Amino acid sequence: MHLPGGWHQDGSFVGFDITSVDAWMALSDCGTDAPGLDLVPHRFDHLLPTGMDGVVIPHSTVVETVEQVGTSIVDRDFRAGDALLFDHLFLHRTGIKPGMTRDRYALETWFFGPSSYPDSQVPVLC
Repeated sequence: MHLPGGWHQDGSFVGFDITSVDAWMALSDCGTDAPGLDLVPHRFDHLLPTGMDGVVIPHSTVVETVEQVGTSIVDRDFRAGDALLFDHLFLHRTGIKPGMTRDRYALETWFFGPSSYPDSQVPVLC
């Protein structure tokens, strides 16, 4: 079982000044015995501080920052085929609880506006 990636906004590594939609789809049931997603249902208009003491991945933020938002953390179960759409400022993490014994399989696809595509990514144009 992998450790969670930490609380993060995708904009902390793809950039703030982009227009994006992330389509996350569960390919297997998750949230009960396989890692799901923990979500913060709050609209942000900025990036939260990252890289502080206590984070494993530099673009993550600490749980104290999440708690300061004042919104409850949502822990949902997903069934295979469930999808979640969110932008680059949405705060989330892989949710791992004791007793999870299965791997989660999911598909994540980012869609960017052509006028603000992040320099660090390779575009596929159709």
